[in-house]
Amino acid sequence: MELEQYIQRIEDKLQQLLKKLQQSQADNVVLREQLVHQQNELRQQQENITSLDEKLKLTRIATATQGANMSEDEDAFRKEVRGKINDYIKEIDRCIALLNS
Repeated sequence: MELEQYIQRIEDKLQQLLKKLQQSQADNVVLREQLVHQQNELRQQQENITSLDEKLKLTRIATATQGANMSEDEDAFRKEVRGKINDYIKEIDRCIALLNS
């Protein structure tokens, strides 16, 4: 009789473990779905940030080229943009010279 009780307790514990395993697997599925959702949301937010950064950059360039009511930061940015444009023009001139030679 004692052996049967021991086996029954083992079976009960095994059933409890199986239930916990099933619950853990179900929780794991839910958490994976949440992770995928969060990753997609993060990716979309990063794309939005990149897009907004580009728009900001274009707005600053447009403001710098207009030159009206510029602060010191905007003036420095305008000088930086002009410097980059001049560098690009020099590089284009070098490329043209290489093509002509």
